[in-house]
Amino acid sequence: MTEGSTDTPPLQPKQFMRTRPEVAEIVYKDYKEMHRATFELAGQYGRWLLASLLLIHGGALFGLFTFLSELADKPDALARYQLTVWWFVIGLMLTLFAGLCTWANWTLHSDNYDGWANKPMLWDPEEWAGATRHTWAIDFFYWAALVLGVLASLCIVGGAYSTLNGNWVQSVVTAVV
Repeated sequence: MTEGSTDTPPLQPKQFMRTRPEVAEIVYKDYKEMHRATFELAGQYGRWLLASLLLIHGGALFGLFTFLSELADKPDALARYQLTVWWFVIGLMLTLFAGLCTWANWTLHSDNYDGWANKPMLWDPEEWAGATRHTWAIDFFYWAALVLGVLASLCIVGGAYSTLNGNWVQSVVTAVV
């Protein structure tokens, strides 16, 4: 090349920093670690969610029944809190379903990582990461867990309001009719 020449030097062949077997091993180990981590996270998150919401709803029901035991001989007073009990029972059920959906979501993620960690990629140059096993189900369980968790949380608000204003449903029905 001379000064002022527009010729470019010939391109050197690309040199990879690692060989394909080394890369395959790294990718495989990463997917296996993600598989382990998501499976562990599923268990921890599920336990935390269930423990938190069950404690709130269960504690509310325990306190409510303790309070209502003093009203056992007053059916009119008990009737005022009937809806409150149902708020917390529904909250408990929504909590259990939210926990189930959360567990399912993370289990499906974990199963995907397990599928991507395709062992033949370690020795066969024609193989690479495996296929995705779950797609739409992950999104479904993710959104179901979120919606159910929010609804369970709203039951706390509904139960608290119903406790403070025990006969509000009857007053609304009476006002409408």
